[in-house]
Amino acid sequence: MTQQACIISQLSLEFPNQLLFKNLNFSLYPQQASALIGQNGQGKSLLMQLLQGFQSDNFQSSGQIIWNTPYAYLPQLYRLHAENIAQALGIEHLQQIFQRIEQGLASIEDYETVEDIWHLPHEWQNLLDQANLPTDLNFPIAQLSEGQKTRLALCALFQKKDHYLLLDEPSNHLDQASRLWLRQSILDHPAGVLVISHDQDLLNNMQHIYALNAHGIQHIHGNFHLYQQHVTAQTEALTQSIQQQKRQVKQVKQQQHTSLMKAQKRQNQGQRLRENSSQAKILMDFNKEQAGQSFAKLKQQHSRQISEISQRLAETQSQQIHVKSQRLQFIAPSQKTGELLRFTDFILPFGIQSPIHFALHAGEKLHLIGQNGAGKSTLLDMIHQQNFVGDDPVFVAGRSVYLDQNFSFLDPKRNAIDNLKPFNTNFSDTEWRNLLGQLRLRGDKATLEIKHLSGGEKLKVALLALSQSEQAIDLLLLDEPENHLDLDSRELLANAIADFTGAVILVSHDQAFVDQCMISQHYELT
Repeated sequence: MTQQACIISQLSLEFPNQLLFKNLNFSLYPQQASALIGQNGQGKSLLMQLLQGFQSDNFQSSGQIIWNTPYAYLPQLYRLHAENIAQALGIEHLQQIFQRIEQGLASIEDYETVEDIWHLPHEWQNLLDQANLPTDLNFPIAQLSEGQKTRLALCALFQKKDHYLLLDEPSNHLDQASRLWLRQSILDHPAGVLVISHDQDLLNNMQHIYALNAHGIQHIHGNFHLYQQHVTAQTEALTQSIQQQKRQVKQVKQQQHTSLMKAQKRQNQGQRLRENSSQAKILMDFNKEQAGQSFAKLKQQHSRQISEISQRLAETQSQQIHVKSQRLQFIAPSQKTGELLRFTDFILPFGIQSPIHFALHAGEKLHLIGQNGAGKSTLLDMIHQQNFVGDDPVFVAGRSVYLDQNFSFLDPKRNAIDNLKPFNTNFSDTEWRNLLGQLRLRGDKATLEIKHLSGGEKLKVALLALSQSEQAIDLLLLDEPENHLDLDSRELLANAIADFTGAVILVSHDQAFVDQCMISQHYELT
């Protein structure tokens, strides 16, 4: 077994107007669970894409990536291009062979193919059962929820036991039980895993943390809690060093002032002595020149000393990571009053078959709960589309906006500004740029096609569109909006939801986030 699964040397990534990172050097270790963390837009997903060999005309990359083991990659917002579970797992050919054997229709070639892999059907069933997925390999993908599709895509990778796995935010769309399954699967995967995540429960079970920031990448042997302790200690040490260096600058300046005052006093005394002395003029002029040179030399020495300390201070201050606060506020308050939504013994076309019975009034906020596949996303979409037949026991009023898990109202081939313009025609391109900048989407991020942005960046564009809409929103339908967001961006969103004057139905599997949104009312699809 090699000591490193992957060795990364001098890795750099640069867009035409932005350097994301430069000269990264680190290694990934086999049989270890590792996490890559950092703020949205820092380049985590792009770094992971580089690790699996992705290149693009939109950026320039350099450096060396050496893999000593096979690897497999699951990107954000992965789409399953399969009709059934067997195709998604990549086992359709073998499944058909085993089916022919069961039916007594197998050929000699079929028996030769499966000669040493009779155990696989049992492993497939066990894999799907542990992931709480249908064990029927012919089950259609179209009938799976987003969370179930995510688990199935993960199962396809976890069965590759000899592959090092690169997983980009895999816990998104997963309910609490599924997140526990994911965590254990990552820890049990024999070849090792690197995961991008903002899920603190998952991060606290990692054995390595790689933190990507403006200064490069930090590697901590330990979990997220240990990383936080390291950052706190490092920040305190930097703060003390900066304060000490500031005191040194002040002290040197005071010493310089005192020394120069004394030198100036001696020079003035020398001038008066020269004017009143009977010494020869040539000797007096020589002493004056010597005194002037000493004074100039002293000033130069002190200036150099201050410059050196100030430079060290600037270098130390540059090591501090300053996080500029973000701003997100809904500008068009809802004026709607009364009842907005009412379900009376309504049955979903997909998901749970228990009757749904609840009502929502203007300004109320509701946490919609349910396991993956219960029908939460289906219900939100039906509310937004008002996709009900005449005899359905449903009442819907007011203007609703639905932010689904795929940001469907954004055009992936248009840039952020072009996507934002239809929501508020009063804003100029410059004003949209400023608003994007307040969400840390700066530089060419505003003009890149949406499909080239990270999941967190896409979500910020979508949230900005909704918050700045010139039309008031009476009912905001949010399907796991905290997914893809870094920790302080989640806090930003939670505060915006808490301050929103309209009604909200929020789907989330993160109770801490729900609490931050100040939502206490809930309804469970069960």
